[in-house]
Amino acid sequence: MKLHSSAKINLNLTIDNKIVNGLHTLSTLMIPINLFDEIEIKEIDTDNDIIEFSPQIQMNGESTIHKALQCLRIVNNFEQKFHIKVKKNIPVEAGLGGGSSNAGSIIKYMATRYSLIIPEQAVIARSIGSDVPFFVNGSSAQVTGFGEEVKSVKLTEPLHLLIATPHETLSTVDVFNSFDKQAVEEEVDAKFYKEIAIKNNLWNAAVGIEPKLLEHKKYLESIVESEFFMSGSGTTLFCFGEENELTDKKEKINIEPFRHLAVTKKIDCSLLQEAD
Repeated sequence: MKLHSSAKINLNLTIDNKIVNGLHTLSTLMIPINLFDEIEIKEIDTDNDIIEFSPQIQMNGESTIHKALQCLRIVNNFEQKFHIKVKKNIPVEAGLGGGSSNAGSIIKYMATRYSLIIPEQAVIARSIGSDVPFFVNGSSAQVTGFGEEVKSVKLTEPLHLLIATPHETLSTVDVFNSFDKQAVEEEVDAKFYKEIAIKNNLWNAAVGIEPKLLEHKKYLESIVESEFFMSGSGTTLFCFGEENELTDKKEKINIEPFRHLAVTKKIDCSLLQEAD
């Protein structure tokens, strides 16, 4: 089986100073977009799962896919092992949720394919990551709590975005540590696009760690003539517009400072499947 697990964009994100079970509470409106990692899954008769990434990525500890399988096995009598290959098209440490998407897609697929119980969203958020319940849900959603409260939102208007991911990376842990050092909770004024509030109160914390983000933002805005915003804990920047207009303006951007530059759009579901 082959899965395509999508990236996400945080259209708005407010992190609170309140911490529950070691995690910040938050409020965010997220959408899946048509940028996908490709996951190939095969059953194997071994004692351990085999999980491979191409290109290889550096990880501290186990991958989110390992954690997703462990999470499923804790609440199910499920011993089948797998060889899982992941082609990483979603930039890592970029605020696009690639690792969370992989985990959420695995949980959703395995639960359907093998009639498994899906763990509680709070357990998934705590044990794997706060974005993972969003990907288990799979559609545009308002996410609150520490990521465990996911309410699907019907966004009928099409949304096209130009996304630009610089070569610089940011660790989510580092950004949250920077946020915690701020004297007061960051208040950010929202901008609006098609009546959707757009904001991110992690911006100052991210720029405090990686000042080049501000340079990239100013450069992009000078070329595209639209305001750019940051997704998640960074470093991906995005703006809105009409597809053809964004495509034309993308061609004017110097690609050198960026590892990923694309015109993308909101999609209905974060997980696509195809048979072998």
